[in-house]
Amino acid sequence: MTQDEEFMVKTSVLAALFCFSVTTAMASQPVNLESTMKTMGFAFKQATEATTTAEALPFLEKLHRLTEQAKSAPLPADKASVFTEGLDKVLAELVLAKQAVASDDMSKLQQHLKQVDALKKQYHKERRFSFWQLIFGKY
Repeated sequence: MTQDEEFMVKTSVLAALFCFSVTTAMASQPVNLESTMKTMGFAFKQATEATTTAEALPFLEKLHRLTEQAKSAPLPADKASVFTEGLDKVLAELVLAKQAVASDDMSKLQQHLKQVDALKKQYHKERRFSFWQLIFGKY
């Protein structure tokens, strides 16, 4: 092996180790749910504004990835099961939306996106705290 080849191998190994350590460090950071939800909202908006199924696909994939990420965020103990249920329902609709993209069915895609929006509204209501929770701090 020449010195140039040896150098390339060592450089490749070091680059791979660096990427692994950065990815591991990022994965160990807790998910910022508020930031993730804002990014999800923007991806959802872009998907709904797409004029073709192919144009919507990257936004659906991003939304799917972010929804999975949101499931790993720290959630309030008393609401965790409800939030997880809602995120699972959103994921199921996103799978169906991607199937609509695969069959190039824009109307079905729009139906599934409307269902995602309805789920968003339904489960965002769960975030709200009652007057008594605010006073006594149990939220």
